[in-house]
Amino acid sequence: MTTSTRRLQNENAMSNVFDYNASLARMGDDESLLKEMASLLLEDGPQRMQQALEGLNKHNAIGILHAAHTLKGLAENFGAARAIAAAARLEDLARKEKWAEMDAAADTLQQALAELLQALRPLAADSESPSDAFDAG
Repeated sequence: MTTSTRRLQNENAMSNVFDYNASLARMGDDESLLKEMASLLLEDGPQRMQQALEGLNKHNAIGILHAAHTLKGLAENFGAARAIAAAARLEDLARKEKWAEMDAAADTLQQALAELLQALRPLAADSESPSDAFDAG
């Protein structure tokens, strides 16, 4: 385990944004897969959030539902309770087409996703570390 990964575990234990140990277990204790999934969320998460916001602007409940569902699944990989709950709420509201409540739900999801992405950045950055090539051997 790299120094930055140990630091991330310690920081994450205090932040409660996502569950490092459960995430690692979910990935079969494969740290490189966990880092790859973090990178995927960092890349795909903002795009999916943008799709949800565009769906709100266009009153496209199906688009919102799909984006929220995808974000929920991505957040579940990391045991990110706040982001999971926020995505599930937006998904449910979209399914029921409760437009009056969706703006606030989307704001909550956007904040939770931003927290999660911030918490995952060091993990994804660690995957790009040149020392990883030496850790494998």
